[in-house]
Amino acid sequence: MTPGPRFLPFLFPALAFVASPRLAAADETPSLAVEPAPAGDRAFLVEHADVRGHLLPSARLVLDYARRPLVLRNDHDELDPIISDQTYFHALASLSLFYRATVSLDIPFSITQAGSTPPSGDAFPRAGVGASFGDIRIGARVRLAGGLDEAGQGAALGLSASLWLPTATDGYAGDGAVRGRFALVAEATGKRLHGAFSGGLRTRPAVALPGVLPTRVATSLTFGLAGGFFVDGARTLTLGGELSAELPFLGGARLFDPRATVAHALVTGHYRITGGPLEVGLAMGPGLGHGAGSADVRVLALFGYAPEKAKPPPDRDEDGIPDKSDACLDLVGVESGDPLLHGCPEPPPDYDGDAIPDENDACPRAAGEATFVRKTHGCPKDTDADGVPDKKDTCPTEPGPKPPEGNGCPKPKEPEPPPVASLAEQEIVISQQVQFETGTAVLRPESDGVLGEVARVLTDHPEVTRVEVQGHTDDTGTPDVNRKLGQDRAESVVEWLVRRGITRARLVPKGYGSDKPIADNTTEEGRSKNRRVEFRILEKKPAAKDEAKPAKGGAK
Repeated sequence: MTPGPRFLPFLFPALAFVASPRLAAADETPSLAVEPAPAGDRAFLVEHADVRGHLLPSARLVLDYARRPLVLRNDHDELDPIISDQTYFHALASLSLFYRATVSLDIPFSITQAGSTPPSGDAFPRAGVGASFGDIRIGARVRLAGGLDEAGQGAALGLSASLWLPTATDGYAGDGAVRGRFALVAEATGKRLHGAFSGGLRTRPAVALPGVLPTRVATSLTFGLAGGFFVDGARTLTLGGELSAELPFLGGARLFDPRATVAHALVTGHYRITGGPLEVGLAMGPGLGHGAGSADVRVLALFGYAPEKAKPPPDRDEDGIPDKSDACLDLVGVESGDPLLHGCPEPPPDYDGDAIPDENDACPRAAGEATFVRKTHGCPKDTDADGVPDKKDTCPTEPGPKPPEGNGCPKPKEPEPPPVASLAEQEIVISQQVQFETGTAVLRPESDGVLGEVARVLTDHPEVTRVEVQGHTDDTGTPDVNRKLGQDRAESVVEWLVRRGITRARLVPKGYGSDKPIADNTTEEGRSKNRRVEFRILEKKPAAKDEAKPAKGGAK
């Protein structure tokens, strides 16, 4: 695979230099310059996330003019501008590495500074005159995810880090201390639209410029948003806008305090000369805060060299090995000292030796056959899909349980329970007893089910015209009492059936008491069986016979 950049971690320790809060002395002045985006990016101030190629250089010259970037203020009025006009010149260069990272350099020069002496006199730092160095910036960016395709479309996410060295030689040209910035950067580009975003933390020495209301500079949250429209399909001319902000929150500064906030809104134009690598651009807009460096108007002009994004060497299988040296162009592989194997995949493991790699084998520990179905590919043949291979399945075409519960054969079907009530030749057979309250003819609710089935049989078979409903008891009590109880219970059943729509004329209640036992009355089990209701058929119409059909060809 493509090696990643190894230089970025070395910048992180340097960014640990976070200056401690301090009041400004006469020679302690903050930088008022903006920080241009690295050379090669489309925007003026907002950094991008994509990487242009490998060992691909870019260069840019930026002229930065600010009108009144530092003004002494009180609660109501503006006093004299400390810096009324300031012009910077930035020389920028960048180099892309491994299609993954970019390193950059910014060398700023303060060309002109003009201002006035504030009412506070010598207590306020004075602006220098003439040209001077600013703080040199060293940057690095790594693309974390995504990227633009060969057509320059797509989205990318990256991480950026910058380090400023205290190389300034005059007031308001630098911070006088090492400072740094971390930022998350992102961009998205379509056929005609482009956008970029950055957000992070910038460390700065805390400075409170004296005055009626102190102007504070300190460690800040930074944000940037850029958007552009490609006027033509070749992306020669781009028009857009940018918004950037720096929000100090340490060293006595309060987040979103206008006296500390530095923000710029720019209208931008960018043109690639004859569509080639040379570029020019112009941006202009107001400042949106009163912090040090937020000018009334700021104008940026650039001229640069930014070749198109370099295309990586052809790599059909995207394994990081160029096609010209890849022995397996369509298979993702690994590097090898053998030219015949360079770029080819390592032989996949195949534990069971069935020629189906373990990663694709649903049964990697049992040799099988190719089915190209995810659940069975590489598994032994199992015709009935019961999980028992045919070689071990006693019933290979009928699914059954696996050992130890079974041998692949289906379990015998359990017999269906007998119907609650069914029609026999001489009676309606019931498989459940009709239940009464003890010693009475009062039906229990659980008898509704069996009697409902008896009613269904009678309804379905109108040919049964007369049924004797027999009430039987055990031998507890005298025969006469038992016969009376049997009669009452038979009549209760008849009444129940009549209420369910059965014609009373079809039902004959008869109490037999203990005269006809079917089990031994000397045991509880026997007495329970003897307490019963039976439905004996007394009359039944003969089944209707089909009318004789005429012989084929006979008279009709």
